[in-house]
Amino acid sequence: MGKQDSTEMEALALAELLCARVCHDLSGPVGATAAGAELFMDLGGGDPETLTLVSTSAAGAAARLRLLRAALGPAASSPHRLAALRGMVDSHLASLASAAAPAIVVSWRDIPDPVDGDTARLMLNLVLLGRDALPRGGRMELGLDNGLPSLLIHGEPASLADDVKLALTQAGPVSGPRPAQAALTRILAEQQDNKVCVTPTSLGLRVAIEKAG
Repeated sequence: MGKQDSTEMEALALAELLCARVCHDLSGPVGATAAGAELFMDLGGGDPETLTLVSTSAAGAAARLRLLRAALGPAASSPHRLAALRGMVDSHLASLASAAAPAIVVSWRDIPDPVDGDTARLMLNLVLLGRDALPRGGRMELGLDNGLPSLLIHGEPASLADDVKLALTQAGPVSGPRPAQAALTRILAEQQDNKVCVTPTSLGLRVAIEKAG
């Protein structure tokens, strides 16, 4: 490993730790807010609609933090139970749903239980990419093709921004948080001698990890 590669890996590790720190520090007060709102409702205090809104918003924020920490923080070496992964993804996507963008439905195809840590982390990053590709809601299908994570995205529209696609396939400067997350996905794939491929198909937009070369 050259000096430049070593520096890039150290920078990535630092960014992962900072992300984990932010998610960890926010999860406590967010969880306390949700618990406090529920306690007020149980005691019959406050306006019910307001307390429900606070509780729902706090629970949604906690769900987002859990997935972001798992996807963007330091890699976990231990396997993940499939049910836990599905619950994390469903809660995250439900927290982002609105009248304009209904909750995205996710199906899981040919995925073993448990899922190894590296594969699970790549899957979660693919889910984040898929969510960004479906601003009006839709469907996602997660699976393994030749043992590597693959995501099929269905929706109108189902597309990734140009800067996101560029960050997925080429190294270089990134201009915002979404391209940065795409760049992380590419780096995680490259660490396993793989690459990220984005392919329009008749069934939807396919974003998959494939063997390099």
